[in-house]
Amino acid sequence: MSPFSNRLVVNALRAFSGAPGLSFSAVAGTCLTVVNDRADCLCVLADMLAGHTPACGGRIMVDGTDVTSLPPGRRSCALVGWRDPLFAHMTVQANLAFALRARGEESHAVAARVGAALALLGLDGLEQARPASLSPEQALRVMIGRALVFEPPVLVLEDPFTPLPPAGRVAMRRLVGRLARARGLCVVLLTREREDALLLGDTIAWMDGMEVVQSGTALDLFDRPVCDRVATGFGHANSLTVRVASVGDDVALAHLPGGLPVEAMAAPGVEADQLATLCIRPDRIAVLFPSRPGMAGGADPDGPPVLEATLADLRQMGDHVLLRFRLANGEELLARRPPTPALQRVAPGQVAMLAWQPGQAIAFPFRGEMG
Repeated sequence: MSPFSNRLVVNALRAFSGAPGLSFSAVAGTCLTVVNDRADCLCVLADMLAGHTPACGGRIMVDGTDVTSLPPGRRSCALVGWRDPLFAHMTVQANLAFALRARGEESHAVAARVGAALALLGLDGLEQARPASLSPEQALRVMIGRALVFEPPVLVLEDPFTPLPPAGRVAMRRLVGRLARARGLCVVLLTREREDALLLGDTIAWMDGMEVVQSGTALDLFDRPVCDRVATGFGHANSLTVRVASVGDDVALAHLPGGLPVEAMAAPGVEADQLATLCIRPDRIAVLFPSRPGMAGGADPDGPPVLEATLADLRQMGDHVLLRFRLANGEELLARRPPTPALQRVAPGQVAMLAWQPGQAIAFPFRGEMG
């Protein structure tokens, strides 16, 4: 198979009648990450892909073959997750061999596949260990090995890194990436963690409930979100309700409650004299702490609007500083800045000037709910 061919294609897959159709695809040798805050939704999707739960509609194609109605053992989608733990009474070696023996594989073939899986997953020396003696990372390696002995073209991982300590998460992310590239696997990682998606995902699908709202690269979801749900849910953008005063050259001039002016790129459907949701990421907000009060009034009239705000909180996050500001109308904005020496001298209560270029923010049609 060409490394650029679609190994997995999911088209309009529905969990129940009336549910949105789930559509995405993934290429051999890559990782598709599906991000959803809700574990129950990831569980339903995992079971539909693996064949444990029938789909209400749509199709699942693997290497050009429709596997939607095939049973789990015949559909070429292997599922790994903590809902299907290792057999506690069996050794690591026996856990890897069990399903192969149950299918009637020859002993020499079972031994060869198990040995290859042990070496591939760094489990040499643990053949006779019992699951109770394994670390969470080692247990996950065995669970992945239990799936890989069948050489499936698609490997579905359901929230696999959740129980792991930080070092284990790093190691397992690297291992999964290497497996996808080296074996031409299509890995579908279902996760609640955005960091997992960013570090592993060649393609990222962001879900809200049982709907895939947007699928693309990380850059697509960060810089070209299709709606405010993606901007805030995936991009962690600030969300402000504004009233649009005018739209020209794709730029919306709008006002916050209280009349504070702001600008943003206008998404399709944004019109003058209508409410909109303005989304601006914390790292896109420029922050200036003036040397004396009242300097905001002297801002460049040809530049972007400047908001005067009060610093409410400041948190050192290691590689960045997270600042929480309160505007004159009571609304709050988060800004993210590098940990410069100047920020070490500021404290809550100080006045700041906040601004952003229109192209750094997006105004979306208002959906009707606040927050």
